[in-house]
Amino acid sequence: MVFCAVTATTVQAEDITNATKIEITKSWTQEPGGWTYPIRLHVPDEMPTGGYPVCVLLHGAGSDGTGMLIGFQQVLPDHILVVPSGYQQGWNICREDSEAPDVEMVRELIEIIQSYDNVNTNAIRIFGSSNGAALSHRVYIEVDNPGIDTVVTAISQLSDIQYRASSFHRPAGEPDETADFCGYAELVTPLTTRRYLNICNENDPTIPYEGGFSPESEIAYLEARMSAFRIAQAKGYSDGPLLGDGDEIGESNVYKYEYLKGDVVHLRGFALHAMNETQEDYVSAFLGTWPDAEEDCFGDFNGDGVVNGGDLGLMVAGWGTAEYDLTGDGTTNGADLGLLLNAWGDCI
Repeated sequence: MVFCAVTATTVQAEDITNATKIEITKSWTQEPGGWTYPIRLHVPDEMPTGGYPVCVLLHGAGSDGTGMLIGFQQVLPDHILVVPSGYQQGWNICREDSEAPDVEMVRELIEIIQSYDNVNTNAIRIFGSSNGAALSHRVYIEVDNPGIDTVVTAISQLSDIQYRASSFHRPAGEPDETADFCGYAELVTPLTTRRYLNICNENDPTIPYEGGFSPESEIAYLEARMSAFRIAQAKGYSDGPLLGDGDEIGESNVYKYEYLKGDVVHLRGFALHAMNETQEDYVSAFLGTWPDAEEDCFGDFNGDGVVNGGDLGLMVAGWGTAEYDLTGDGTTNGADLGLLLNAWGDCI
């Protein structure tokens, strides 16, 4: 149970720099007095037109993310890199030592990042590796911030606690390892506006590519190619899954499975529980473009540069239709109203 959440943020209307300190403190059963997530960041020297894209890097179990911060400066040289470290070097998915409210931390972290003037608020990316990939899947499924335009998960696919019986699930509260499917009992419809890249390896000794139970995480997984297919299916793909050999990338022994004109991609490789150079290069290319920060104002339906009563009136008039759908679920409803109210005010 989370007792409270206390956040220390910097003042809005300023630029994020390498000297910026972001602090997020949470309290829960293991840390009733509060625990502050260590958060490192790197800001490149030159800002792209429209503001920096940002990639939040989520490390694997037993790490603090320092290596990711260094390595990804070469993989994503145009991005601000933000690297939080999990409690006890892990992320709370099901049976980890940590019971921290990590999804709430990521949600809050993204909102803080989006408050800076030099950030492209429509180009927030999530990259997770192994245990961090499991948290990235939770973010993809559970966090409805429309500024998250891309999620990349490496060396772990969806598990059956997150997807089963043709539906995505999130915990009804915090994960509970004593409950069926770790308490992931609440149905949820993820946003359909995001791109998704998954990277898994056939010879991974930790997470079985072919699916099934992993003694390491004590969780059962979908077959890796089917995991990507379920994401594509939720985004509107209506044909069958791509289950053949895939398309080899050059002579790399890495094979691509592509849905929806590249909006959903799965890479099959043979790099054990890691990524090889070809896979890293693909991540760099996949995240090498981003939405124009000036292209749209989220929720500004009438185009007057502000989200206000005029846009609310349009949404009410289109209630129950797909015309003013902000969540991507195909219907204008209360969830879209909530997003509209969150975006209230002048466009950035």
